[in-house]
Amino acid sequence: MCTAHTHGVGQLTGQLHLSSRYDVGQFLQKVSRSGARPLSALTGGVHLHTILCPDEAAWHRVRAALDQAGFLYTGP
Repeated sequence: MCTAHTHGVGQLTGQLHLSSRYDVGQFLQKVSRSGARPLSALTGGVHLHTILCPDEAAWHRVRAALDQAGFLYTGP
């Protein structure tokens, strides 16, 4: 799930149902072909994702990878 908080509009939420790298690749191709802009275009890039992991070890791997890539928001 991706959630964007916008000024004056409120919260916009969309469920993407991506569960593999293949799903992500297909989604990115579809977005590229359509020319659609992401929700984050409305919020200056700041948005939230809900990530479900099968276990705590997977969560730690995901969080470390997101942190290393610079995707985690730690506030102003």
